[in-house]
Amino acid sequence: MNTSNWRGIHSVLVTPFDAVGKIDFKRFEALVDTNIANGADGVIVCGSTGEFYTMTVEEREALFKATVAAADGRVPVLAGVSDLRTDLVLDLCRRAETAGCTGILALPPIYAVPDEREVDHFYRAVAGASGLPVMLYNSPRRIGLNIGPEQVARLAELPTVAAIKDSSGDIVQVTELARRVGGELSVFVGYETMIRSALAVGAVGVVAMAHQLSGRLVRRYFDACAAGDRTTADRLEPALFAIYRCFRTGSYYAGIKATMNALGQPVGTPREPLLPFTDAQAAKVAAILDEAHVADVIHSLA
Repeated sequence: MNTSNWRGIHSVLVTPFDAVGKIDFKRFEALVDTNIANGADGVIVCGSTGEFYTMTVEEREALFKATVAAADGRVPVLAGVSDLRTDLVLDLCRRAETAGCTGILALPPIYAVPDEREVDHFYRAVAGASGLPVMLYNSPRRIGLNIGPEQVARLAELPTVAAIKDSSGDIVQVTELARRVGGELSVFVGYETMIRSALAVGAVGVVAMAHQLSGRLVRRYFDACAAGDRTTADRLEPALFAIYRCFRTGSYYAGIKATMNALGQPVGTPREPLLPFTDAQAAKVAAILDEAHVADVIHSLA
């Protein structure tokens, strides 16, 4: 049995950049603190939302250290170690352990589209690269392959594999994952919009993108869903879903930063290849937030 105590809301942090494109560590550390104060059960640094793909190894290591220091033992800190080259991923695993991270989150090799045998080989290497527990990461849209329940069950036999983030968006798959490996792994979904359905079938958490910008909205929504409080969940859901519509106004990760900026939480702009939202896109984000009274909902939960 390799069940971790990871559950609840694990907030995957954006990486703020300053006017010249450097990491704004002061703003980043404040984000870590705010996420925890608003109820995050864990934080994830250098995930996809954090634009890991734009960073050097040294920048990622510096963020690992900054997150551990800012969290100060209050919640688990998972380090995103995804990359194309396996040797680089394994190096990041070791750097995350040295930095004091609690665990790692790893996609299969990006771009390469490995088959099942190659995915198994990769995760065996990751699982043995450090002593840290591993959260598998299934993201068919980003990687071009699906890690199905049967393969996850096989990977669960690795002693350091402790959880899976499933971003398939497929509730049937999440249900089967919870049934097959829920006694061994912590099953997370990758979208807050799936919290209600996923908790009902045995998932235990969400790797959250909207938590960092919505005050205590996601915390209250998650708790309501877990408690079967339909009245509260129904009341909060329109604002949460509106935030996700904002993300889809342009490229997803640029959209997250645009939404944060629109809500008065300055985090700068994305690094290329992504671009800041146009005036028209920003206006659409503002309209979506206004129509759903998102700022009012956030304020009411403070």
